[in-house]
Amino acid sequence: MLKYLNYKKEQSRLKTGSNVRTSCRSLFPMSGILTFPSQYLFSLMRFLSRILEFYTFNSTVYNYNTRNRMLLHKPSSLLTIYLKGLYYESVAVFNKLPHNIAELVSHNKSFLTKLKKYLLGKAFCSIDKCMNDHSAG
Repeated sequence: MLKYLNYKKEQSRLKTGSNVRTSCRSLFPMSGILTFPSQYLFSLMRFLSRILEFYTFNSTVYNYNTRNRMLLHKPSSLLTIYLKGLYYESVAVFNKLPHNIAELVSHNKSFLTKLKKYLLGKAFCSIDKCMNDHSAG
């Protein structure tokens, strides 16, 4: 994977005529390439959108109509192996997405297209930065 990422960096620099020392964080979005953390987040959301029927929304768990009704319900568990699994991780990432993207989850193609545009625009260099990003998409 590291060789592939280095290859993409080299290709981005060649396409834009940039110096070898130029950061690729700004070059990747211009080339339409997701950063590694963004690729991980995109894969998680693609996983979630394909098996959405196995997830539970807050609106089905609680009878109150709140602003968090469209967020996914986080199941409670104390097992570390479960907390680090794809299911739990995808719920956590989905709940941090901007509302204008999250509301499209039932429309798989438009959800993934808008999500990719959002991730390209942000070019996150770590998953923590994405999880702590509070700006609108």
